[in-house]
Amino acid sequence: MPPIYSKEWKTLFIQHTGDFRQTRTSPCEKECLLGNAVQKVHTLLSEGRVDEALLWLHARNPFPGVTGRVCPHPCERACNRASHDEPMAIHSLERFAADHGRPTFLKAMPESGKSIAVVGAGPAGLAAARFAALLGHRVDVYESSPVMGGAPRQVIPDFRLPKDVVDRECAAAIEGSVRVLTNITVGRDVLLADLVKRYDACLMATGLWKERILDIPGKEHLKTAVNWLRRMTLERESFEGRDVAILGGGGVAFDCAFTAKRLKARSVHVICLEDDTCMRAPAEEVRQAREEGIFLYQSLLSRSVEKAGERLRVTADRVSSFRFDETGRLHADMAGEAPFFLEADLVICASGLKLDGTVLCGMDVELTPRGMVKADEEFRTSVPGLFAAGDMASGPGLVASAIGAGRRAAVAMHRFLIGEKGALDVFIDEEGCVSTGKADTPVTPHVVAVEEMMNIDYHEHALRQVQPVKEDMPGVAFHELEGGLSPEQAEKETSRCMHCGHCMECGSCVESCPGHILEMTDDGPAVAYPAQCWHCGCCRIACPTGSIAYKFPLTMML
Repeated sequence: MPPIYSKEWKTLFIQHTGDFRQTRTSPCEKECLLGNAVQKVHTLLSEGRVDEALLWLHARNPFPGVTGRVCPHPCERACNRASHDEPMAIHSLERFAADHGRPTFLKAMPESGKSIAVVGAGPAGLAAARFAALLGHRVDVYESSPVMGGAPRQVIPDFRLPKDVVDRECAAAIEGSVRVLTNITVGRDVLLADLVKRYDACLMATGLWKERILDIPGKEHLKTAVNWLRRMTLERESFEGRDVAILGGGGVAFDCAFTAKRLKARSVHVICLEDDTCMRAPAEEVRQAREEGIFLYQSLLSRSVEKAGERLRVTADRVSSFRFDETGRLHADMAGEAPFFLEADLVICASGLKLDGTVLCGMDVELTPRGMVKADEEFRTSVPGLFAAGDMASGPGLVASAIGAGRRAAVAMHRFLIGEKGALDVFIDEEGCVSTGKADTPVTPHVVAVEEMMNIDYHEHALRQVQPVKEDMPGVAFHELEGGLSPEQAEKETSRCMHCGHCMECGSCVESCPGHILEMTDDGPAVAYPAQCWHCGCCRIACPTGSIAYKFPLTMML
């Protein structure tokens, strides 16, 4: 068989199960929690087509300005470019497209006459509402707080994620037949059972807002992390002259630490179980904490909090190892060393989140051993017509994971409402209309490792473009820490993409073919004379992206 090319998508998919055009792909696309067409976005940005790049992002994610700032970007850790010099700044380019591109209005499918209730206006709920509306359904979103956006709007501090970015993208997500009803708590103001009866389908996507409190002596002295962050978002209380301790090692704990620092705390201390090998917070945040003078005490299990005059004393024991079982219960092996003591004026507990059962009031919904709502791969719960997505079904996770779950749940509910048993591909046609079609047989693209890219020297060495640090704004402690890439930086950064597994139409294969069986077409290189292929492998060796494969056994002219 002559060479088989793997090429970038031309069809703009919202969701698909298999694509025979792209049989090979890159580690970054495999690791993307949203399934973004990372390389296609880079191609469009390199050509100055920023609006189109944003459209390709919006096809999977209504919130690229949010994820371009707060996602810990596992895609970058997998980037093949790291073996050449430095990984691509994928999240910076996502933010650039979101901040500089103009959104494209998409045309929804014809009205289905079906209605969907979504409980929760956070990332999962609004993503589900957005795509369900594009699929032609009427959607009502019930939100207990006064504003949309969930944790990105209410908990993540401004210096990491400005509120105007969240508000902008939330507003865009509810275009069309989406109605948001705020200040309504399902389970208190309206029963979930009533929603299940009134709507053709109902999705629970409330997230996890009930906080775990360490069951230790003196727990009544602890402040819960999420509630404290929500209050500080509004009140900005000064902690000048006071010492703050945070118990926990996740992202919320570090958000508390950074917030306390910006509220002028005299000192900030983080006490956690994890060491550097298993920190739950992103490495960038741990590094930032140390740079900002936040004290980090690791491998410690808090044992008690007690009054010490006008202050509080935290006692902790050192652990040698620990694990959590399937129910979430901690099992720790103690190191047998002397206890650790720390005094502070405020102690914040950031020991995790659990499901608030208010939403389930009056409903017999099956739960998992960890206390989450049990949902299958189609997001269906044990109650017919009731679906669940996001953290309340999967457990605490990332914003990007919740958005992806919301999108997939919308497609699952669409299939349920139209009675479709098989898989559907959802895409945007050339007129900007959302359409669906029967899915092909699933194809799992081969993930190209850097070792397979034989002509890697084709790619010139170039350092990664770094987002500039914003200058301090006098009197504004919570200004965003980093500015976005400039257009010039974005252009330089996109030129670094090696397009692993995707043909970049460089023509190296055509030039290297000794039998002249390949030619360049409007769709890139193609096999013009397949019967005359020598199977010499010159095209494969010359390819700088590893996008060429062969089908074995080979047949060969002798």
